[in-house]
Amino acid sequence: MKKIVLTALLASVALAPVAFAADATAPAAAPAAMTAAPAAAAPAAKADVKTVNSELKDGTKVEITGSDVVVVGKDGKKAPATDGTWELKDGTKVTTKGGKIVK
Repeated sequence: MKKIVLTALLASVALAPVAFAADATAPAAAPAAMTAAPAAAAPAAKADVKTVNSELKDGTKVEITGSDVVVVGKDGKKAPATDGTWELKDGTKVTTKGGKIVK
């Protein structure tokens, strides 16, 4: 038990920031590993989201990413889909509100 406590104590001392003589009165900052958000969690979530390029029955091009629907103009400019129910060329109906799929 004493070895475990000693090992934990030594590990925490090794991770603690070193204070120099000039900084002895200033509080030590927490190690970056303790304050940084987990970087691996965010990219994994984004990796699952795919963009699907499709067309409406009238030939208007749209991009669907997750629940976001963007209309692509003939000039290439993109804008969020307006509220309504839209039918894709394959017959799928998509209902949007605020540029997001609601049904």
